[in-house]
Amino acid sequence: MNRENSMRFGVANSRLSVSAIAPNVLGGEAGAYVETDFMGSGSNVGMLRLRHAYMSLAWKRSRLLIGQTNNLSVPEEVFPNTVAHGAGTPLNPLSRIPQIRFSQQFGEQVRLTAAVGMYAGNEGEAQAYGLVPDFALRLSVGGATMISFSGAVKSIRPRNLTADSTRTTRRMAAFNASVFGLHTFGGGHKLTAFFMWGQDLSTLNMLGGYGPRLRDVEAGESDYGYTATQTIATWLGFETKIMRGWQPGLLVGWTKNLGSGKPIDLALASIPDKGIDWYFRLSPRIWYHYKPLSFGLEYMYSLASWGRVFDDRYRPTQRYRNSQNHRMTLLARFKF
Repeated sequence: MNRENSMRFGVANSRLSVSAIAPNVLGGEAGAYVETDFMGSGSNVGMLRLRHAYMSLAWKRSRLLIGQTNNLSVPEEVFPNTVAHGAGTPLNPLSRIPQIRFSQQFGEQVRLTAAVGMYAGNEGEAQAYGLVPDFALRLSVGGATMISFSGAVKSIRPRNLTADSTRTTRRMAAFNASVFGLHTFGGGHKLTAFFMWGQDLSTLNMLGGYGPRLRDVEAGESDYGYTATQTIATWLGFETKIMRGWQPGLLVGWTKNLGSGKPIDLALASIPDKGIDWYFRLSPRIWYHYKPLSFGLEYMYSLASWGRVFDDRYRPTQRYRNSQNHRMTLLARFKF
């Protein structure tokens, strides 16, 4: 059923932005930035969507940001310059959330950034009732060649009431940690790498989630808690400097579901009859830049292992035959 070829044409990822700067505000430079596109939400493609909306105050070695922008777990310094929309998702985290972020520069090579933020959607509701924002921290060392370490923790409270309308305060904490690096050589060639381990990475548009944890009835546990699935993801990227307008690049990566930390209560949550165990991508690309015009062509090869039967930790015990997919993307872009 899914072997049929298809072709799409769209302009919804076109973006509009506006920025403003005001010097000499509280001893620094104040700024504001708003960016939108037309990707909509869910199936509502074509509707205007807010991407970034924040204000900032920048001093000589520090910066305060308040508003919506990339989650601190997103590796902005090494963002894959893919032609296909999504910048490597689900191998690469992609998330924008309202947040308060503070960065401090130590010398010329070291930067420490901390942020507190809130998600949207169902998990955002669970986070709101839990009254605990997402906490993230990143340490970056270097410049043209750099390495960065990042970690985050969130706490959610998915339910206020049990099935019999009894108040419950059960919550779940989830962690993630990542490391990424950049090496610039030969006048502008870039080699990048990224690795992440995390629990419930669904809010970063990656593999992951959570479910009801199996109760310890003998210990008198009357209500169930939660357990999150764990995921690892890694990718390598390479891109040349622009040479007479041409700029080839490559992204290769892999992500895998490691299952939940504790058994899932199968009486409360049914595990679907299919789910991804691991996913691999290889995507070479080439850009051509001419003044404000850019044209990009990318081939994406995807290979995935789908589970057929899972145990109570959401680890596949039987698998379908591996499935593969081929995709070509052509992009025309004008920047002004």
